[in-house]
Amino acid sequence: MLTAFPDARKELIDDAAEWQMKMIIDLVSRVRNLRSEMNIKPGERITVLVGAADTHIRDLFSATRDQITRLVRASELSITAELNAPKASARAVLAGGAEVAIPLEGLIDFAQERVRLLRELEKLQAEAAKIEAQLTNPNFVQRAPAEKVNELRTRIADISQRSEQLRQTVENLQ
Repeated sequence: MLTAFPDARKELIDDAAEWQMKMIIDLVSRVRNLRSEMNIKPGERITVLVGAADTHIRDLFSATRDQITRLVRASELSITAELNAPKASARAVLAGGAEVAIPLEGLIDFAQERVRLLRELEKLQAEAAKIEAQLTNPNFVQRAPAEKVNELRTRIADISQRSEQLRQTVENLQ
């Protein structure tokens, strides 16, 4: 407890290695998030498609293909310069402008997933309406702390963005 905290040595910092790990962590995290959002079973092997115009990103993902495949439980990992994914795919944008997609054919029941997403969209719209009612009430805006009002405005923006993503996903599942 009484020992001084060690000093960082700048010569030991490897920016290239940090960038590489950031890219790999971003890819694995996005794929896991897509699995969770689309209710894909954790043990289900999936096809993962990655499109990256940057050759450094493609080379990195190709060099670490085995580790990425194991971490995301993929049966196949395709890395190309341009993402060529079917319309019924869950998609996400990665750092550096790369994109990742998981084709959903055979993984989920499209009709059931559309119903679930539409219910979630309705909940978000109801929450947005409630917040909008608070923000349009002049008494609330004047009396509430500024942090609370800003928090509600931020939440409205988040709901709007999430709603747009849900609409896009529902459209892709048609």
